[in-house]
Order: sequence, then C-alpha cells, then structure tokens
Amino acid sequence: MNLNKYWMGVTFFFLQMIVSCANDIISKFMGQRLDAIEVTFFRFFFGLVTLIPFMIDKGARIFKTKQLSLNVIRGILGALSFFLYIDAIISLPLAEVVIILWTIPLFSLILSMTFLKENISTFRWIATIIGFVGLTAVTTYNSDNSFSFNILYLIPIGASFLFALQDIFIKKMVVASENRLTMLFYFALVTSIVSFIPALKVWKTPTDFELSMLFLLGAGGNLIQYFIFKAFSLIDVSAVAPYRYLELLVSALFAFIFFREIPGLNVYIGALVLIPSTLYLAYNENKKRKKNNFKKSNK
Repeated sequence: MNLNKYWMGVTFFFLQMIVSCANDIISKFMGQRLDAIEVTFFRFFFGLVTLIPFMIDKGARIFKTKQLSLNVIRGILGALSFFLYIDAIISLPLAEVVIILWTIPLFSLILSMTFLKENISTFRWIATIIGFVGLTAVTTYNSDNSFSFNILYLIPIGASFLFALQDIFIKKMVVASENRLTMLFYFALVTSIVSFIPALKVWKTPTDFELSMLFLLGAGGNLIQYFIFKAFSLIDVSAVAPYRYLELLVSALFAFIFFREIPGLNVYIGALVLIPSTLYLAYNENKKRKKNNFKKSNK
C-alpha cells in the first residue's frame, strides 16, 4: 500500500471523527432548550439545504434514483435512529453514548444471521458474547461498586440496533449502483419529512444563534459523509478500524471541556472488553470480504 495514500485516508477518517464529535457537542448544547426531535429535524433539513447546490450543479440526472423504496425505508430508519442518538447525547454523558454505539457490529452480526442467513463462526459468536458483556458493564456498573440498570441506556442501545438494521438493509438490497450524492439527498429529504411532523408538537422557535448552530450541525453531517467517502476511497475499512477507538478519547476531551463530564469506571471497563471484541469482528468481516472478492474475480 502506498504510504502517502494510507496516511491521507487516515487523515480524512480522523477529520470525520472530529466533525462527528463537534456535531455531538452542538446537539447536546441545542438539546438544553430544544427537543431532540426538533434538533433531529434541523440536522437533516439543513443537511438537505446544503446539498441542493451540489445536486443542481450535477444536473437533473442526479435526482433520479433506482432505489426509491430503499431510500424511503432508509430515511424512516434514519430519522428514528438519529432521534434516539441525539436524545441519548442530550440525556447521558457523551463518552457513555459513544462506547454504547460500539455495539453496532455486535447487532449487525446477529441481524446478518437473521436476515441474510449468514453462517456465523464459533469465534465470532464468542467475540459477540464478550462484547455484550462489555455493554453490560457500561450500563450496569455504578461508581459506588453497585450494579443497577439505568433505563436511559435503552435509548443509545436502540439507536445502535437501528443503525445496524440500516446497514443490513442496505447490504440486502444492494445499492452499489446508486450515486452517493443521490443517496445523501434522498436520505436527508425523507428524514426531514419524517421528523418534521412530530417536531411540530414540541416546537420552540430557534434563536438566531441556535439556527446558526443547527445549520453547522446539518452541514457537518454532510461533511462527515464526504470525509468517510474520501477515506474509504483511499484505504480499506479495516485499515482505519484501530483509529475508530480514538473517538472515545476525542469525545471524552470535548465533553470535559464543554460540559465538565468525566468518564466513570464503567466506561473504562466497557472499553477494555468492547475494543478487542469489535476489532476481531472487523478483522473477520474484512477477511470474509476479501475472500468473496477473490472468488468473484476468479469466476
């Protein structure tokens, strides 16, 4: 692998991580006065607004989609998952939400077996079980060495499940032929529509400052996607897997600076368990993908 290409890909991945953490901070700030569903609506509405100039520049063909039903379902799932995600950021310490979202690969494995009928090896099952042990540590261990489950943890757990379901659904329907800009546009359009009606029920008119922050939130969402696309066009997904866990450090730093949040012992215990298990699953998934690509290239 070209070393310059590798580090350029890692840089783009790290940039999306920084923007993602910044978006989390904005969401948490906005959630101090606005409801999570209203923040969700503006996140996608301004994401849509910032996409339209690029769509127009590409011409009418970019608005044509081959997977309208898929885009609608993705949008509905996206609205639900991001509402839960933003609500979790508002309600819980940021580092805890980030580490709970690391369970997405665990849910993906279970869903792939259910919906895609994939065969799961014994070692992948073991890694998944260990990962859920880590999730249990995060959600039940208290600073006074007692154990109790905070029902608020169901919010980010639900978000993780829905994010995993989106990934499985996309994999099942196969959207490789769909233009990425088109996918972003319809995703933002549908999520804006789906979240608008419930947002009206709790609507609070944003101040000028809040509108500017919400605009940055929407633009940041598109920027995250752009950086991810650029990173994965340069290097394999597996190549950035070890760097993914830096997000916990960045999130913890941002949370401390802006909200004086200090991660509890449950976060460290969960990280020690979840990092090895999810890394193994990422490695295994990459190995399986390369094997499938090799088979296709030799047909």
